[in-house]
Amino acid sequence: MTTFSNGPSKNIFTDRGDAYQRLRVDVGQTGFFAGREFRTFYEFSITTGTTRVVKFSCPVDTILQDFFVSHVDGDIRIEAKTGGTEGGSFATLLPVLPTNYMSSASGYVAQTVLSTGGTITGGTVRDLMISNLPTGAAHQELIILAAESPVGRAATDLYITITSTGAGTATGILKLRWEERLP
Repeated sequence: MTTFSNGPSKNIFTDRGDAYQRLRVDVGQTGFFAGREFRTFYEFSITTGTTRVVKFSCPVDTILQDFFVSHVDGDIRIEAKTGGTEGGSFATLLPVLPTNYMSSASGYVAQTVLSTGGTITGGTVRDLMISNLPTGAAHQELIILAAESPVGRAATDLYITITSTGAGTATGILKLRWEERLP
């Protein structure tokens, strides 16, 4: 006699029936293949005592997978914060590039807008990094967040401030990678 059960076998799930269980699949990222992962870069040159602000704005939840700075010269303080009061105009757009350019990607259009040009005061600091490069030192790679430890974010603006804290101009490149989650 054959016995049938309602629903799929529990062996195909990653957990034991709680609200966070997931279907077991290969190790590839669904968001990547579906064309919902994106990246950006921002090359900065900031004079002493000056702050540059990058605004990350997305109307849907995101998973921030990589937050990386290639620090080339000077001393910097980087903060990621939410909330606060905006000033000025975030009119300079940063590129939003898909991570999957393959023809099999879904054609999903990014909802995230990244921009710079404005200011932010106050807010809640979510992450912090300080880097000091001695004169003549080689550049330094700062991994603030890596894919092995992603951060899930609600649909709230994120501000990344880069401040030149040393005696000279601070230069480098900021890079971000994220996945937009479907509602």
